[in-house]
Amino acid sequence: MLYAFTTLAYPNLKLIEVVERVKGFGFDGVELRVADDGVHVKPSYPVPKEVKEILREVKLSDLAGYARFSSPDQEEGRRNADLLRTLISMAAELGAPGIRVYAGVFKDDAQSATSRVAKALNAAADFAEKNGVKIMIETHDDVAKLENLMLLLGKLDERIKLVYDPANMIAAGERHDEVFPKIRGRIAHVHIKDFVVKEGKRVYCRPGEGIVPIPEILRSLKGIGFTGYVSVEWEKMWHPELEDSDVILPVYLKYLRRVG
Repeated sequence: MLYAFTTLAYPNLKLIEVVERVKGFGFDGVELRVADDGVHVKPSYPVPKEVKEILREVKLSDLAGYARFSSPDQEEGRRNADLLRTLISMAAELGAPGIRVYAGVFKDDAQSATSRVAKALNAAADFAEKNGVKIMIETHDDVAKLENLMLLLGKLDERIKLVYDPANMIAAGERHDEVFPKIRGRIAHVHIKDFVVKEGKRVYCRPGEGIVPIPEILRSLKGIGFTGYVSVEWEKMWHPELEDSDVILPVYLKYLRRVG
Protein backbone atom coordinates (compact mmCIF):
# COMPACT_ATOMS: atom_id res chain seq x y z
CA MET A 1 0.00 0.00 0.00
CA LEU A 2 0.96 3.59 -0.59
CA TYR A 3 0.16 6.51 1.71
CA ALA A 4 -0.94 10.01 0.80
CA PHE A 5 -2.81 12.91 2.35
CA THR A 6 -5.35 15.27 0.90
CA THR A 7 -4.55 18.92 0.30
CA LEU A 8 -7.71 19.65 2.33
CA ALA A 9 -5.26 19.59 5.23
CA TYR A 10 -3.66 22.87 4.11
CA PRO A 11 -6.25 25.40 2.90
CA ASN A 12 -4.01 28.31 3.87
CA LEU A 13 -0.81 27.14 2.19
CA LYS A 14 0.36 27.51 -1.37
CA LEU A 15 0.61 24.37 -3.44
CA ILE A 16 4.40 24.43 -3.42
CA GLU A 17 4.35 24.49 0.41
CA VAL A 18 2.07 21.44 0.45
CA VAL A 19 4.42 19.60 -1.91
CA GLU A 20 7.32 20.35 0.43
CA ARG A 21 5.42 18.65 3.26
CA VAL A 22 4.63 15.55 1.18
CA LYS A 23 8.36 15.04 0.68
CA GLY A 24 9.41 16.17 4.14
CA PHE A 25 6.98 13.90 6.01
CA GLY A 26 7.78 10.90 3.80
CA PHE A 27 4.39 10.32 2.21
CA ASP A 28 4.27 8.40 -1.08
CA GLY A 29 2.02 10.92 -2.80
CA VAL A 30 -0.65 13.56 -2.40
CA GLU A 31 -4.37 13.73 -3.11
CA LEU A 32 -4.90 16.96 -5.01
CA ARG A 33 -8.15 18.79 -4.36
CA VAL A 34 -9.42 20.38 -7.58
CA ALA A 35 -12.22 22.89 -7.01
CA ASP A 36 -13.57 26.15 -8.40
CA ASP A 37 -12.27 28.10 -5.40
CA GLY A 38 -8.72 27.48 -6.60
CA VAL A 39 -7.49 26.00 -3.34
CA HIS A 40 -5.20 24.54 -4.55
CA VAL A 41 -5.99 24.01 -8.22
CA LYS A 42 -8.99 24.97 -10.34
CA PRO A 43 -10.56 22.53 -12.79
CA SER A 44 -9.18 23.75 -16.09
CA TYR A 45 -7.51 22.13 -19.06
CA PRO A 46 -4.80 22.37 -20.17
CA VAL A 47 -3.22 22.54 -16.73
CA PRO A 48 -1.27 25.78 -16.13
CA LYS A 49 2.46 25.35 -16.67
CA GLU A 50 3.35 26.62 -13.19
CA VAL A 51 1.10 23.98 -11.57
CA LYS A 52 2.71 21.21 -13.61
CA GLU A 53 6.16 22.40 -12.61
CA ILE A 54 5.29 22.29 -8.90
CA LEU A 55 3.67 18.86 -9.12
CA ARG A 56 6.64 17.33 -10.92
CA GLU A 57 8.19 16.97 -7.47
CA VAL A 58 5.59 14.47 -6.18
CA LYS A 59 3.30 11.65 -7.26
CA LEU A 60 -0.43 12.23 -7.33
CA SER A 61 -2.66 9.59 -5.78
CA ASP A 62 -5.67 11.09 -7.57
CA LEU A 63 -7.50 14.31 -8.30
CA ALA A 64 -10.24 14.96 -5.76
CA GLY A 65 -12.87 16.57 -7.94
CA TYR A 66 -16.34 17.85 -7.08
CA ALA A 67 -18.50 16.61 -9.93
CA ARG A 68 -21.89 15.37 -8.67
CA PHE A 69 -24.46 13.47 -10.69
CA SER A 70 -27.63 12.65 -8.73
CA SER A 71 -29.52 15.88 -9.38
CA PRO A 72 -32.59 15.69 -11.65
CA ASP A 73 -31.75 19.16 -13.02
CA GLN A 74 -30.62 18.58 -16.61
CA GLU A 75 -28.53 21.75 -16.88
CA GLU A 76 -26.68 20.85 -13.70
CA GLY A 77 -26.12 17.39 -15.15
CA ARG A 78 -24.57 18.85 -18.31
CA ARG A 79 -22.26 21.12 -16.30
CA ASN A 80 -21.05 18.21 -14.24
CA ALA A 81 -20.56 16.04 -17.32
CA ASP A 82 -18.32 18.76 -18.77
CA LEU A 83 -16.48 19.01 -15.45
CA LEU A 84 -15.94 15.26 -15.45
CA ARG A 85 -14.25 15.36 -18.85
CA THR A 86 -12.07 18.27 -17.70
CA LEU A 87 -10.98 16.33 -14.62
CA ILE A 88 -10.17 13.26 -16.71
CA SER A 89 -8.07 15.35 -19.09
CA MET A 90 -6.27 17.02 -16.20
CA ALA A 91 -5.51 13.69 -14.55
CA ALA A 92 -4.09 12.31 -17.79
CA GLU A 93 -1.86 15.36 -18.21
CA LEU A 94 -0.64 15.25 -14.60
CA GLY A 95 -0.16 11.50 -14.44
CA ALA A 96 -2.81 10.95 -11.77
CA PRO A 97 -4.28 7.44 -11.95
CA GLY A 98 -7.82 8.44 -11.03
CA ILE A 99 -10.35 11.14 -10.24
CA ARG A 100 -12.77 11.28 -7.32
CA VAL A 101 -16.42 12.13 -8.05
CA TYR A 102 -19.61 12.14 -6.00
CA ALA A 103 -23.10 10.78 -6.41
CA GLY A 104 -24.40 13.62 -4.26
CA VAL A 105 -27.46 13.97 -2.06
CA PHE A 106 -30.53 12.29 -3.55
CA LYS A 107 -33.31 14.78 -4.27
CA ASP A 108 -35.79 12.07 -5.21
CA ASP A 109 -36.01 8.27 -4.89
CA ALA A 110 -32.87 6.15 -4.84
CA GLN A 111 -33.74 4.23 -8.00
CA SER A 112 -34.02 7.41 -10.09
CA ALA A 113 -31.00 9.09 -8.51
CA THR A 114 -28.69 6.11 -8.92
CA SER A 115 -29.84 5.66 -12.52
CA ARG A 116 -28.84 9.25 -13.32
CA VAL A 117 -25.46 8.82 -11.64
CA ALA A 118 -24.78 5.57 -13.48
CA LYS A 119 -25.86 6.99 -16.84
CA ALA A 120 -23.52 9.98 -16.50
CA LEU A 121 -20.51 8.01 -15.33
CA ASN A 122 -21.00 5.14 -17.77
CA ALA A 123 -21.12 7.65 -20.62
CA ALA A 124 -17.62 8.83 -19.65
CA ALA A 125 -16.09 5.38 -19.11
CA ASP A 126 -14.65 5.06 -22.62
CA PHE A 127 -13.12 8.56 -22.49
CA ALA A 128 -11.55 7.81 -19.11
CA GLU A 129 -10.15 4.48 -20.29
CA LYS A 130 -8.71 6.09 -23.42
CA ASN A 131 -6.89 8.57 -21.18
CA GLY A 132 -5.65 5.93 -18.74
CA VAL A 133 -7.65 7.37 -15.86
CA LYS A 134 -10.04 5.66 -13.43
CA ILE A 135 -13.31 7.32 -12.44
CA MET A 136 -13.80 6.65 -8.72
CA ILE A 137 -17.00 7.46 -6.87
CA GLU A 138 -16.66 8.15 -3.15
CA THR A 139 -18.77 6.48 -0.47
CA HIS A 140 -20.17 9.85 0.56
CA ASP A 141 -23.57 11.51 0.99
CA ASP A 142 -26.38 9.05 0.19
CA VAL A 143 -24.09 6.32 -1.14
CA ALA A 144 -22.46 6.08 2.28
CA LYS A 145 -25.47 3.85 2.99
CA LEU A 146 -24.70 0.33 1.83
CA GLU A 147 -28.16 -0.25 0.37
CA ASN A 148 -27.86 2.77 -1.91
CA LEU A 149 -24.25 1.98 -2.78
CA MET A 150 -25.10 -1.55 -3.87
CA LEU A 151 -28.03 -0.24 -5.91
CA LEU A 152 -25.64 2.11 -7.71
CA LEU A 153 -22.90 -0.48 -8.23
CA GLY A 154 -25.41 -2.77 -9.90
CA LYS A 155 -25.90 -0.15 -12.59
CA LEU A 156 -22.34 1.06 -13.06
CA ASP A 157 -19.88 0.01 -15.74
CA GLU A 158 -17.29 -2.30 -14.14
CA ARG A 159 -14.60 0.23 -15.05
CA ILE A 160 -16.05 2.74 -12.58
CA LYS A 161 -14.33 2.19 -9.24
CA LEU A 162 -14.74 3.34 -5.64
CA VAL A 163 -13.06 5.68 -3.21
CA TYR A 164 -13.85 3.74 -0.05
CA ASP A 165 -14.27 6.04 2.94
CA PRO A 166 -14.99 3.74 5.89
CA ALA A 167 -15.51 6.65 8.29
CA ASN A 168 -18.32 8.01 6.13
CA MET A 169 -20.01 4.61 6.04
CA ILE A 170 -19.57 4.03 9.77
CA ALA A 171 -21.09 7.46 10.44
CA ALA A 172 -24.04 6.37 8.28
CA GLY A 173 -24.56 3.33 10.50
CA GLU A 174 -22.63 0.72 8.53
CA ARG A 175 -19.87 -1.66 9.63
CA HIS A 176 -16.58 -2.23 7.82
CA ASP A 177 -16.78 -6.01 8.23
CA GLU A 178 -20.18 -6.04 6.56
CA VAL A 179 -19.39 -3.50 3.82
CA PHE A 180 -15.95 -4.63 2.72
CA PRO A 181 -16.80 -8.11 1.40
CA LYS A 182 -19.47 -6.60 -0.85
CA ILE A 183 -17.28 -3.89 -2.43
CA ARG A 184 -13.75 -5.29 -2.22
CA GLY A 185 -13.47 -5.80 -5.96
CA ARG A 186 -14.30 -2.17 -6.77
CA ILE A 187 -11.98 -0.31 -4.36
CA ALA A 188 -9.30 1.77 -6.10
CA HIS A 189 -8.55 4.38 -3.43
CA VAL A 190 -9.18 4.70 0.31
CA HIS A 191 -9.77 7.64 2.62
CA ILE A 192 -8.69 7.20 6.23
CA LYS A 193 -9.67 9.28 9.24
CA ASP A 194 -10.71 8.44 12.79
CA PHE A 195 -13.48 10.07 14.80
CA VAL A 196 -15.52 9.98 17.96
CA VAL A 197 -19.14 11.01 18.35
CA LYS A 198 -19.87 13.93 20.68
CA GLU A 199 -23.34 15.38 21.06
CA GLY A 200 -24.42 13.54 17.94
CA LYS A 201 -21.63 14.95 15.76
CA ARG A 202 -18.44 13.54 14.29
CA VAL A 203 -15.31 14.88 15.93
CA TYR A 204 -12.08 13.88 14.16
CA CYS A 205 -9.25 12.61 16.30
CA ARG A 206 -5.86 10.93 16.27
CA PRO A 207 -5.71 7.45 14.75
CA GLY A 208 -6.59 4.67 17.16
CA GLU A 209 -8.48 7.00 19.50
CA GLY A 210 -11.84 6.80 17.74
CA ILE A 211 -14.36 4.26 16.48
CA VAL A 212 -12.91 3.60 13.02
CA PRO A 213 -11.18 0.16 13.02
CA ILE A 214 -8.13 1.27 11.07
CA PRO A 215 -5.98 -1.82 11.72
CA GLU A 216 -8.83 -4.07 10.57
CA ILE A 217 -9.33 -1.94 7.46
CA LEU A 218 -5.66 -2.15 6.53
CA ARG A 219 -5.64 -5.92 7.13
CA SER A 220 -8.65 -6.25 4.84
CA LEU A 221 -6.90 -4.26 2.12
CA LYS A 222 -3.71 -6.25 2.49
CA GLY A 223 -5.76 -9.44 2.26
CA ILE A 224 -6.96 -8.56 -1.24
CA GLY A 225 -3.52 -7.45 -2.39
CA PHE A 226 -4.48 -3.78 -2.51
CA THR A 227 -1.60 -1.73 -3.93
CA GLY A 228 -3.31 1.64 -4.28
CA TYR A 229 -3.27 4.71 -2.06
CA VAL A 230 -4.62 5.09 1.44
CA SER A 231 -5.08 8.83 1.85
CA VAL A 232 -5.32 10.61 5.19
CA GLU A 233 -8.29 12.95 4.97
CA TRP A 234 -7.60 15.61 7.60
CA GLU A 235 -10.27 18.17 6.73
CA LYS A 236 -8.85 21.48 7.97
CA MET A 237 -10.59 23.05 4.98
CA TRP A 238 -13.98 22.40 6.59
CA HIS A 239 -12.92 22.10 10.25
CA PRO A 240 -10.32 24.77 11.04
CA GLU A 241 -10.46 23.85 14.73
CA LEU A 242 -8.74 20.53 14.05
CA GLU A 243 -5.24 19.83 15.32
CA ASP A 244 -2.46 21.40 13.24
CA SER A 245 -1.80 19.38 10.08
CA ASP A 246 1.96 19.63 10.50
CA VAL A 247 1.52 17.76 13.78
CA ILE A 248 -1.19 15.24 12.92
CA LEU A 249 -0.12 14.05 9.46
CA PRO A 250 3.21 12.55 10.62
CA VAL A 251 1.29 10.92 13.49
CA TYR A 252 -1.12 9.31 11.04
CA LEU A 253 1.66 8.16 8.73
CA LYS A 254 3.63 6.56 11.57
CA TYR A 255 0.48 4.82 12.83
CA LEU A 256 -0.53 3.52 9.38
CA ARG A 257 2.91 2.11 8.71
CA ARG A 258 2.98 0.48 12.13
CA VAL A 259 -0.42 -1.24 11.95
CA GLY A 260 -0.66 -1.71 8.17
